[in-house]
Amino acid sequence: MLQQSASDRRGILALLVSAGAAISLPASSAAAAAAPARAAAPSPLPVPPLTETYVNAEGFKFNYPPDWVVAFDRTGSSGNGAVIVVGDFRALITVSVFRTTTVAEAVLRAGLSEENGYEICVEPQQRQAMRFQLLRSTIAAAAAAGAGDGAAREAEGSVSAAYDFEYSLESCQGEVEEGLGGTLRCLGPFNNVIPSQRRHHIGRCLLINGKAYSLNANTPEDRWVQVGPILQAVVDTFGPA
Repeated sequence: MLQQSASDRRGILALLVSAGAAISLPASSAAAAAAPARAAAPSPLPVPPLTETYVNAEGFKFNYPPDWVVAFDRTGSSGNGAVIVVGDFRALITVSVFRTTTVAEAVLRAGLSEENGYEICVEPQQRQAMRFQLLRSTIAAAAAAGAGDGAAREAEGSVSAAYDFEYSLESCQGEVEEGLGGTLRCLGPFNNVIPSQRRHHIGRCLLINGKAYSLNANTPEDRWVQVGPILQAVVDTFGPA
Protein backbone atom coordinates (compact mmCIF):
# COMPACT_ATOMS: atom_id res chain seq x y z
CA MET A 1 0.00 0.00 0.00
CA LEU A 2 2.84 2.34 0.85
CA GLN A 3 4.59 1.43 -2.40
CA GLN A 4 1.44 2.19 -4.34
CA SER A 5 1.06 5.56 -2.65
CA ALA A 6 4.65 6.45 -3.47
CA SER A 7 4.11 5.37 -7.07
CA ASP A 8 0.97 7.49 -7.26
CA ARG A 9 2.83 10.51 -5.98
CA ARG A 10 5.55 10.01 -8.58
CA GLY A 11 2.92 9.77 -11.29
CA ILE A 12 1.18 12.95 -10.16
CA LEU A 13 4.50 14.76 -10.02
CA ALA A 14 5.30 13.62 -13.56
CA LEU A 15 1.94 14.92 -14.76
CA LEU A 16 2.53 18.28 -13.09
CA VAL A 17 5.94 18.58 -14.72
CA SER A 18 4.47 17.73 -18.12
CA ALA A 19 1.65 20.21 -17.64
CA GLY A 20 4.06 22.91 -16.62
CA ALA A 21 6.14 22.33 -19.72
CA ALA A 22 3.04 22.61 -21.90
CA ILE A 23 2.01 25.97 -20.45
CA SER A 24 3.52 28.90 -22.34
CA LEU A 25 4.60 31.63 -19.92
CA PRO A 26 5.42 35.16 -21.04
CA ALA A 27 9.18 35.62 -21.38
CA SER A 28 9.35 38.02 -18.44
CA SER A 29 7.39 35.68 -16.19
CA ALA A 30 9.52 32.71 -17.19
CA ALA A 31 12.71 34.62 -16.47
CA ALA A 32 11.38 35.77 -13.12
CA ALA A 33 10.43 32.22 -12.22
CA ALA A 34 13.78 30.80 -13.32
CA ALA A 35 16.12 33.39 -11.79
CA PRO A 36 16.41 33.73 -8.02
CA ALA A 37 15.84 37.19 -6.62
CA ARG A 38 19.06 39.18 -6.35
CA ALA A 39 19.76 41.52 -3.50
CA ALA A 40 20.32 45.09 -4.59
CA ALA A 41 23.99 46.10 -4.65
CA PRO A 42 24.89 48.28 -1.66
CA SER A 43 25.24 51.98 -2.36
CA PRO A 44 28.12 54.10 -1.07
CA LEU A 45 27.30 55.90 2.15
CA PRO A 46 27.56 59.70 2.13
CA VAL A 47 30.86 61.06 3.40
CA PRO A 48 30.19 62.79 6.75
CA PRO A 49 31.92 66.03 7.73
CA LEU A 50 35.44 65.29 8.94
CA THR A 51 35.28 67.74 11.81
CA GLU A 52 37.68 66.03 14.22
CA THR A 53 41.38 66.76 13.69
CA TYR A 54 44.07 64.62 15.25
CA VAL A 55 47.44 66.39 15.50
CA ASN A 56 50.42 64.37 16.68
CA ALA A 57 53.54 65.91 18.22
CA GLU A 58 55.67 63.67 16.00
CA GLY A 59 54.63 65.78 13.02
CA PHE A 60 51.51 64.40 11.33
CA LYS A 61 47.78 65.04 11.36
CA PHE A 62 44.52 63.80 9.83
CA ASN A 63 40.78 64.43 10.08
CA TYR A 64 37.97 61.99 10.86
CA PRO A 65 34.18 62.00 11.53
CA PRO A 66 32.96 63.22 14.95
CA ASP A 67 31.31 59.92 15.93
CA TRP A 68 34.53 57.92 15.65
CA VAL A 69 36.42 57.01 18.81
CA VAL A 70 40.10 56.74 19.71
CA ALA A 71 41.05 53.18 20.66
CA PHE A 72 44.53 54.11 21.87
CA ASP A 73 47.17 56.82 21.47
CA ARG A 74 50.81 55.86 21.99
CA THR A 75 52.36 59.23 21.29
CA GLY A 76 55.78 59.37 22.89
CA SER A 77 56.46 55.66 22.45
CA SER A 78 59.54 54.53 20.57
CA GLY A 79 60.32 51.98 17.90
CA ASN A 80 58.19 50.57 15.12
CA GLY A 81 54.45 50.07 15.56
CA ALA A 82 51.05 51.72 15.80
CA VAL A 83 50.96 55.25 17.18
CA ILE A 84 47.22 55.96 17.05
CA VAL A 85 44.12 53.87 16.27
CA VAL A 86 40.70 55.44 15.67
CA GLY A 87 37.55 54.23 13.98
CA ASP A 88 33.89 53.40 13.91
CA PHE A 89 34.30 49.96 15.39
CA ARG A 90 30.60 49.12 15.29
CA ALA A 91 30.80 49.60 11.52
CA LEU A 92 34.09 47.62 11.43
CA ILE A 93 36.11 50.64 10.26
CA THR A 94 39.65 50.99 11.57
CA VAL A 95 42.21 53.73 10.88
CA SER A 96 45.75 53.35 12.22
CA VAL A 97 48.97 55.30 11.86
CA PHE A 98 52.13 53.19 11.98
CA ARG A 99 55.62 54.45 12.70
CA THR A 100 58.71 52.95 11.05
CA THR A 101 61.99 54.15 12.52
CA THR A 102 64.26 51.85 10.50
CA VAL A 103 64.38 53.87 7.28
CA ALA A 104 67.55 53.67 5.19
CA GLU A 105 69.57 56.85 4.90
CA ALA A 106 69.43 56.60 1.11
CA VAL A 107 65.62 56.65 1.25
CA LEU A 108 65.62 59.66 3.56
CA ARG A 109 67.87 61.52 1.13
CA ALA A 110 66.07 60.53 -2.09
CA GLY A 111 62.49 60.43 -0.77
CA LEU A 112 59.76 57.87 -1.27
CA SER A 113 59.30 55.99 -4.52
CA GLU A 114 56.81 53.30 -5.48
CA GLU A 115 59.46 50.66 -4.79
CA ASN A 116 60.73 51.78 -1.40
CA GLY A 117 57.28 53.01 -0.33
CA TYR A 118 55.93 49.53 -0.93
CA GLU A 119 58.82 47.91 0.95
CA ILE A 120 58.40 50.18 3.98
CA CYS A 121 54.64 50.58 4.25
CA VAL A 122 52.98 47.60 2.51
CA GLU A 123 55.32 44.62 2.42
CA PRO A 124 55.23 44.04 6.22
CA GLN A 125 51.45 43.57 5.94
CA GLN A 126 51.82 41.28 2.91
CA ARG A 127 54.22 38.99 4.77
CA GLN A 128 51.55 38.30 7.40
CA ALA A 129 48.72 37.71 4.90
CA MET A 130 47.17 34.42 3.83
CA ARG A 131 46.35 35.95 0.45
CA PHE A 132 47.28 39.40 -0.88
CA GLN A 133 46.34 41.53 -3.90
CA LEU A 134 47.93 44.91 -4.61
CA LEU A 135 45.37 47.27 -6.15
CA ARG A 136 47.16 50.63 -6.26
CA SER A 137 50.72 51.82 -5.72
CA THR A 138 51.58 55.39 -6.65
CA ILE A 139 53.43 58.53 -5.65
CA ALA A 140 51.04 61.36 -4.77
CA ALA A 141 51.69 65.07 -5.04
CA ALA A 142 54.34 66.12 -2.56
CA ALA A 143 52.75 66.49 0.88
CA ALA A 144 49.43 67.20 -0.82
CA ALA A 145 47.37 66.41 2.24
CA GLY A 146 47.37 68.68 5.24
CA ALA A 147 48.32 71.80 3.35
CA GLY A 148 49.63 74.93 5.03
CA ASP A 149 52.52 74.20 7.36
CA GLY A 150 53.36 71.14 5.27
CA ALA A 151 54.53 73.32 2.40
CA ALA A 152 57.07 75.04 4.62
CA ARG A 153 58.35 71.74 5.98
CA GLU A 154 58.59 70.37 2.45
CA ALA A 155 60.80 73.31 1.56
CA GLU A 156 62.98 72.53 4.58
CA GLY A 157 63.39 68.96 3.38
CA SER A 158 61.86 67.23 6.42
CA VAL A 159 58.86 65.92 4.45
CA SER A 160 59.03 64.06 1.14
CA ALA A 161 56.43 63.11 -1.44
CA ALA A 162 53.60 60.86 -0.31
CA TYR A 163 53.25 57.22 -1.31
CA ASP A 164 49.62 56.09 -1.73
CA PHE A 165 48.60 52.43 -1.68
CA GLU A 166 45.56 50.16 -1.83
CA TYR A 167 45.37 46.42 -1.37
CA SER A 168 43.11 43.57 -0.35
CA LEU A 169 44.32 40.85 1.98
CA GLU A 170 42.99 37.72 3.59
CA SER A 171 44.30 36.97 7.07
CA CYS A 172 44.16 33.91 9.29
CA GLN A 173 43.99 34.11 13.08
CA GLY A 174 45.35 30.56 13.33
CA GLU A 175 47.83 28.57 11.25
CA VAL A 176 47.86 28.59 7.45
CA GLU A 177 48.21 25.15 5.87
CA GLU A 178 48.93 24.61 2.18
CA GLY A 179 47.25 21.55 0.73
CA LEU A 180 47.27 19.82 -2.63
CA GLY A 181 47.37 22.17 -5.59
CA GLY A 182 48.41 25.10 -3.41
CA THR A 183 45.04 25.33 -1.66
CA LEU A 184 45.32 27.29 1.58
CA ARG A 185 43.35 26.52 4.73
CA CYS A 186 43.09 28.47 7.97
CA LEU A 187 43.37 26.09 10.93
CA GLY A 188 42.41 26.66 14.56
CA PRO A 189 44.04 25.31 17.74
CA PHE A 190 42.43 21.87 17.34
CA ASN A 191 43.46 21.55 13.67
CA ASN A 192 39.92 22.56 12.70
CA VAL A 193 39.20 24.84 9.76
CA ILE A 194 38.26 28.34 10.93
CA PRO A 195 37.05 31.32 8.86
CA SER A 196 39.65 33.67 7.45
CA GLN A 197 39.07 37.42 7.24
CA ARG A 198 39.31 39.50 4.07
CA ARG A 199 39.74 43.26 4.42
CA HIS A 200 40.24 46.15 2.00
CA HIS A 201 43.01 48.63 2.86
CA ILE A 202 43.92 52.07 1.55
CA GLY A 203 46.52 54.42 2.91
CA ARG A 204 49.25 56.98 2.58
CA CYS A 205 52.88 56.91 3.68
CA LEU A 206 55.07 59.94 4.47
CA LEU A 207 58.64 60.54 5.57
CA ILE A 208 58.65 63.00 8.46
CA ASN A 209 61.69 63.96 10.49
CA GLY A 210 63.66 60.86 9.62
CA LYS A 211 60.84 58.33 10.13
CA ALA A 212 58.11 56.81 7.97
CA TYR A 213 54.48 57.23 9.02
CA SER A 214 51.72 55.36 7.21
CA LEU A 215 48.00 55.90 7.71
CA ASN A 216 46.16 52.66 6.99
CA ALA A 217 42.34 52.70 6.71
CA ASN A 218 40.56 49.37 6.34
CA THR A 219 37.22 47.59 6.49
CA PRO A 220 35.87 44.11 5.61
CA GLU A 221 35.90 43.55 1.85
CA ASP A 222 32.12 43.18 1.71
CA ARG A 223 31.74 46.65 3.29
CA TRP A 224 34.14 48.40 0.93
CA VAL A 225 31.57 49.63 -1.60
CA GLN A 226 29.61 51.32 1.17
CA VAL A 227 32.38 52.90 3.25
CA GLY A 228 35.28 53.14 0.80
CA PRO A 229 34.58 56.83 -0.03
CA ILE A 230 34.66 57.68 3.70
CA LEU A 231 38.01 55.97 4.16
CA GLN A 232 39.43 57.67 1.08
CA ALA A 233 38.35 61.05 2.42
CA VAL A 234 40.19 60.38 5.69
CA VAL A 235 43.33 59.22 3.87
CA ASP A 236 43.30 62.38 1.76
CA THR A 237 43.63 64.52 4.91
CA PHE A 238 46.76 62.74 6.16
CA GLY A 239 49.79 64.98 6.02
CA PRO A 240 52.46 66.85 7.96
CA ALA A 241 51.35 68.88 10.95
